[in-house]
Amino acid sequence: MRAFSFIVILFFAISVSGQTPPDFTGHWRQQTNSKTQRELEVEQKGQNLLVKTAVTDSEGTRNLEVKYVIGGPTTTYRGLDGDEFRSSVRWDASSLVFDTIEQEGSSEISQKAVWTLSADGNTLQVDRQLTKSEKKTNSLTSYIRQP
Repeated sequence: MRAFSFIVILFFAISVSGQTPPDFTGHWRQQTNSKTQRELEVEQKGQNLLVKTAVTDSEGTRNLEVKYVIGGPTTTYRGLDGDEFRSSVRWDASSLVFDTIEQEGSSEISQKAVWTLSADGNTLQVDRQLTKSEKKTNSLTSYIRQP
C-alpha cells in the first residue's frame, strides 16, 4: 500500500511540474469607456518579464518600462506619477501575481495584481487589490490582445 501511495504522489508531482505556464507575451489594449487608454506591451522569456505600459489621456502619452524576474528578487522603479514602487512577481498556478508596495510620500500602499489569461489567450484579466489607509479596494480590468 505504501508503494502504491508513493507512486500516486510521484505521478501527481511529475504531472503538475510538467505543466507549461501561460505566455503573456503580446500587445494588449485596455477595454474601457474612459478617455484614458492604457496599453501593455509584454515580453515574457522564461523567468524574465518586460512590461511596457503606455497611458494616453488628454495630457498626452506617458510611458513606463519595467523588467521583472518571475520568482526573483524585488524590482524597484519609479511609476508614471514619480512614486517609488517595489514589486515582486511569482506564479500562482497559471496566474502571475505582482506583490507591490508603493511609497507615496510618507505612506505605503500595498497592492496585489493577479494576471490571468482567458482559455483562448486573447483576453488578459488583471484583478487588482489595493490597501490604502487600511481601506481595501478591488478592481478588475480586461485587456484584449492586439494584432
